[in-house]
Amino acid sequence: MNDKHTKNPTTGPVKQASGSGSFWSWLYPLVIALVGAMAIQYVFVRVAQIQWRPAYSWSLYLGLYLICSWVFKRYVFRSANTGAMRHPALDWPVPGPIRKAGRLGQAAAFLTATFLSVFNPFLLLQQLRLTFGQMATSRRLAGSETDVANYQTRVTYRLPLEGEWLVYHGGHTPETSHSWQVLNQRYAYDFVKADSGFSRHRGTGRHLKDYYCYGEAILAAADGEVVAVHDGHHESPFTGYFMPDFLATQLAGNHVIIRHDKGEYGFYAHLIPGSIPVGIGDKVAQGGIIGRCGFSGNSTEPHLHFHLQDGPDFYSAMGLPVRFADIVVDGAYTDDVVVERGMWVSKAGSPAMHAPPAPVRGLTPRNPE
Repeated sequence: MNDKHTKNPTTGPVKQASGSGSFWSWLYPLVIALVGAMAIQYVFVRVAQIQWRPAYSWSLYLGLYLICSWVFKRYVFRSANTGAMRHPALDWPVPGPIRKAGRLGQAAAFLTATFLSVFNPFLLLQQLRLTFGQMATSRRLAGSETDVANYQTRVTYRLPLEGEWLVYHGGHTPETSHSWQVLNQRYAYDFVKADSGFSRHRGTGRHLKDYYCYGEAILAAADGEVVAVHDGHHESPFTGYFMPDFLATQLAGNHVIIRHDKGEYGFYAHLIPGSIPVGIGDKVAQGGIIGRCGFSGNSTEPHLHFHLQDGPDFYSAMGLPVRFADIVVDGAYTDDVVVERGMWVSKAGSPAMHAPPAPVRGLTPRNPE
């Protein structure tokens, strides 16, 4: 295994905003959607005397849940986070033909695809597994929010990428998190490649080959053993339309899970089908190729999804904060850093795609104390 950290890998307690730190806060939209669906069904059946089918109940509930989750994430949870920051991606070019539709058209495409995913039995089952898994995780870690936020990794991690990439989503606080209310992805990252104008593709962005990150090698962030491999899932047919693939059979698409140390499992997702050269039980070295960046699973554009979790099961694991060593962030070298959305990152010695711009919205590398 890699050397242990010799420096304190935290810069102090991670701020847990009121109303967003609890492991149970993700349950609020679920309960509200359930109550709302029951009330609407009562009105239709008892008051309006309309014939009701079980399929209507599922569709109504899941539709309300998606809406409630979006409202809570956008307004309730975010408003509870004092000092919430505007996402820098709002100022970046929208990829693909969908940019011509404007923000309203993009939102309509995203919500339509998300709603259609309700009728996909594969995705529905996985969403249910994730819901029950989060319940188990919430019980298992009740009262341990601060311990998780201040977790110190056992091994040293490096970026699972070559060259310079842009952090699209991710951070260690509710304000910057990839998905704070999704426990296994609380500290997850989405990485893309972009040019100096923050465009993630050349040409129209309608074809996978247009995207700078597509086909790039994905590397093991640390030494470890492969414990899970999912391959053979198709890539999304909706390139450039800001639509999650509602036809997907696996949320994470083609992905690899690596046990890097006791209680530390790396999750690498959305890979190209057939690009994974490793199998379960294989030993991998830090920097070894484990796949190629693709567009499979629940994704709106090609990228790498990476997170660290405390167990091998995607559905019941808790996400863990991770810092990266030997890294260049916004043009400055540091040996131990928390990266956040909007940062340009590369492993030390990797060639830059362009001259790094000034740090986005004041985000700067957090040098270790």
